[in-house]
Amino acid sequence: MVVLYLLLVFGSGALVGAFGHRLYSAKTVTATQGDRRTPEALRQKYLKDYESRLKLNSDQMQKLVVILDETKARYKATHDSIDPQMKRIAAEQRERINSMLTEEQKVEYAKMLEERDRRRKQSAGK
Repeated sequence: MVVLYLLLVFGSGALVGAFGHRLYSAKTVTATQGDRRTPEALRQKYLKDYESRLKLNSDQMQKLVVILDETKARYKATHDSIDPQMKRIAAEQRERINSMLTEEQKVEYAKMLEERDRRRKQSAGK
């Protein structure tokens, strides 16, 4: 009888352990994109989705391509005009922070900025 209880306790422990492992080892969703697609590949997928779901004819597809090209050019022009202002604002922020720091803190702040720039370049290169 004792052996039966021991087997029952051991079996239930294994069952609960297996269930718990499955519950806590479930895959999580991350915000990063697993396979980095090129902008051109994303555009082709976008066009195919529109063509198939909306059942666009060739004339409509040509018009869609023109619309996308014009929109892309407008986005780029807007970004290019804003980018220098954003860089100037960021530089002013760094200068203001740097002006309030002690000499030791300035050295550490410079290291922090270098590390951030290095991480940014690495993530842009992926």
